[in-house]
Amino acid sequence: MTSITATGVSKRYRTNKGPSPWQQLRAKFGRPVESSSRPREVWALKDVSFSAERGTILGVIGPNGAGKTTLLKVLARITLPTEGRIVGYGSVAPLLELGAGLQPELTARENIELYTTWHGISRAEMEKRQGDIVDFAEIDEFLDTPLKRFSSGMYVRLAFSIAVNMRPDILLADEILAVGDIAFQERCLQRVEEAGAAGMTVLFVSHDMAAIQRLCNRVIWLDGGKVVRDGDPADVVAEYEQSAWTLSGGSAKAGKKGTHANEHGEILSVRLMSTEGREIGAARQDQELLLNVTFSLLTPGVAARCLISVRTRGVLAFRTVQPEEVRAVEPGIFSATVHIPPRLLADTVYSAKVGITLEHDGVQSALSQDDALAFRVYASDEAKERSLLARELYRSTSSAGAVMPHLDWRVTRDRDVVTATS
Repeated sequence: MTSITATGVSKRYRTNKGPSPWQQLRAKFGRPVESSSRPREVWALKDVSFSAERGTILGVIGPNGAGKTTLLKVLARITLPTEGRIVGYGSVAPLLELGAGLQPELTARENIELYTTWHGISRAEMEKRQGDIVDFAEIDEFLDTPLKRFSSGMYVRLAFSIAVNMRPDILLADEILAVGDIAFQERCLQRVEEAGAAGMTVLFVSHDMAAIQRLCNRVIWLDGGKVVRDGDPADVVAEYEQSAWTLSGGSAKAGKKGTHANEHGEILSVRLMSTEGREIGAARQDQELLLNVTFSLLTPGVAARCLISVRTRGVLAFRTVQPEEVRAVEPGIFSATVHIPPRLLADTVYSAKVGITLEHDGVQSALSQDDALAFRVYASDEAKERSLLARELYRSTSSAGAVMPHLDWRVTRDRDVVTATS
């Protein structure tokens, strides 16, 4: 039985609303209107069609900006498609953003009651399911605590637990493995597997290719809002990894800025990796990360040195340079990896620029890739180690700045304070 069908789905956005009233008035008197104020159309999705049978776990992969989250928002009816038609059968539970739909001023218990009421679940049934929700989210001691005092990890645990325990017919999950500890991630994967086996249709968006191949019966690869491939997970992921993260061809190459190749060498790929060797697109603050640059040196005797700059919101977070150059005795492919220590980066989105200086026979040249990589860092879940007051303070400051290093502090007692009483 078909669970969901999308036919020719497209979504268009306008980057601005066109000339302001003042600019329109200037135009009437023959004054030119700045080109930046003219509306520009961007198609986040273009003619996307697919169908999924009941019980299918459908993976959705693609680079940042490919239209993955937009697709889920259209399927969840958060936004309407500009063109096309979607037909779904049964209830839908979207889990699209960190804690989306939860009310921070309400307690966890109140949020569970509110969410279940929205889904038309009776109070008696809600009370039966509350135990499963609380046990899976591991928040029993914080059940009557306002969510504004929860850490990011507690937020996503509760959101996922509520969504999956609503037992919807269709679950839309966007980067559910981006936060939380390894044990929780494994439980999420197991629960999604169980849900698919029980007949729930799951659309699973992730940058974790290992999880995609483990869970999914089928994978759709999106790029530029269009379906590139739709098929077997192993085949689609292999092709995506070969092309989406390299500059050897395809749409990924066309979308990169900079001089990534010359007669002496070429930047082949830039990847964010976990210490286990998995390619990822998001990570926790307490997680050690690896930035890996793969490049080829084509001329014998050429020397190369890598430089990586990481920015957020136009601010340089840090710059790192390969301490010693590598010299190619003969042409070959090289891999340079830099370790980013845990608790260095703040809770925000980063982009990486990569440069490689080349020197051959005293003549220098450079390779560069401006938008080599984009990734997200989430706040760590340290609920068990923090007091409620400390977590609330952490949440209010975690999004400020480009880095948030874990530094050594020392607190000493200078002198006693004597209070005089009358």
